[in-house]
Amino acid sequence: MDYNQPCIAIDVSKGNSHVCGFVRSTQPYGKILRVSHDSQGFESLKLLSQNLNEVTNQTPIFIFETTGIYHRAMKRYFDMNQLPYKEVSPLLAAKHRKNSAIRSGKTDARDTHALSKLFYDTDIKLNQSGDEVYHELKQLHRYYLSLTSLLVKCKVHFNEKLDVIFPNFRKEIAVDVYKRYYLELLKQYPHPEVLSSKRVDAIENVLIRYGARTSTARRKAERIKTYAKNCWSGSDVDSVDTFILVSYIEQIQEYQSQREHIIERMIQSGKQLHLYGQLQTIPGIASKTAICLIAELGDLSMFVNSKQIIAYAGLDPVVYQSGQNSGKGLSISKKGNKHLRTLCFTTVQRSVGSRFEHPIKSFYQKKRQNTSNYSAIIASCDKMLRIIFSMNQTGEIYKI
Repeated sequence: MDYNQPCIAIDVSKGNSHVCGFVRSTQPYGKILRVSHDSQGFESLKLLSQNLNEVTNQTPIFIFETTGIYHRAMKRYFDMNQLPYKEVSPLLAAKHRKNSAIRSGKTDARDTHALSKLFYDTDIKLNQSGDEVYHELKQLHRYYLSLTSLLVKCKVHFNEKLDVIFPNFRKEIAVDVYKRYYLELLKQYPHPEVLSSKRVDAIENVLIRYGARTSTARRKAERIKTYAKNCWSGSDVDSVDTFILVSYIEQIQEYQSQREHIIERMIQSGKQLHLYGQLQTIPGIASKTAICLIAELGDLSMFVNSKQIIAYAGLDPVVYQSGQNSGKGLSISKKGNKHLRTLCFTTVQRSVGSRFEHPIKSFYQKKRQNTSNYSAIIASCDKMLRIIFSMNQTGEIYKI
C-alpha cells in the first residue's frame, strides 16, 4: 500500500458518477465533480488523470465499485484508453465503510472519500486485460443458465399439450421425447390422425433423417404407427392445441441450439486457460463442466487460500457458539455463489460415481461411513475445491 500513490475515486450510479481525485492519502485534489456517462464526461475523467499526473509525476489509478451494469461503459473507456483502474466488490466497500465510519449515513460525496480510504488501506489487485476472459465466460454461463430455465418451463407446457393430443405417448413410445427425431416427427405430424395416415416407410425415413439408428428405426416406426391408429386424442386435428404444440417444439429446439452454441463459444474463449485442461483430468469433469466451473470460479489468483474459495461457493460451515452450544455440526452458510455451489455438487456426484479410484472418491467413501450422503457430498465439494486451488497454484494435473 503506497500512501503517496494518487488515485481517483468514483462513486458510480445510473447515468452519472461523483468523482474526486486524491494527491495522496487524506489529501483531495480539487472539489468533487459530477460527470455524465458519455464521451464528454469520460474525457473529463481523462483530463483529471492528466492533471493529477502533472502534479504528482505519477499515473493516478481509478477506483470504483462494480455496481451492476452502470460501470460497464466507464470500464470499457478505461480499457480502450489504457487507463489503470481497480474494481471493488460492493460488499467489500460496504464492509470497509461500516468499519471505518463513526457516523452513520451515506452520501455520494462520502462514498468517494470512503473509496479512497479503501484504496489506501487495502491491497486491491490492479485489473488486467486477461480478466475480461473470465468476465465473458461468466456472462455467457449466466445466459446459458437463463436459457436452461426457459427451456425447463417450455418443456412443462409442451408436456401438457402432448398429453392432450397424444395421450400416453411417453409411456407407449418414448420416455425421452426430447430426442431430435421424436420432436421432428411430432412437429411434422402434430396429431394422431395425421400420423396414422402416413405409411410406415415415411415415419421411418423421418426418424432416420433426424438421428435414429437405422437398425431400430423400422421397429420404432411400426410401434408409432400402431399407437397412432389406436390413440384417441383429446383435441381435433385443426384445433389450436396442435398449433401450440408445434410452437413449443420449435421453442425447445431453439433453446437447445442456443445452449449448444453458447457452450461452444465458452470453450473457444477459455480453452487457452491452463486450468481448462487441468480440470478435465478429474474423473467426472469433461469439457462442458470444466468451462462452466472456470466461468463461476473466475480468476483463482484473486483468492489467497482455498478457504476463501470454499466461502465464495457458500460451502463454509455456519459457526454459532453460545453457552452450552458448541457451534459444531451446523449447516453450510449458502451465502456465496449459488451457481458455483450447484456445479460443485453435481460434479462431485458424477466424480464419486466414476469406476476409477481417485482421491475425491476415496474421501467421499470414508466420509460416507460416518455421515449421510448429502453431508459426504458437501465435504467432498470442499475437498474438490481445495484440489482445484492447489492444481492452479502448482500447475500440476489431478493424480489418480
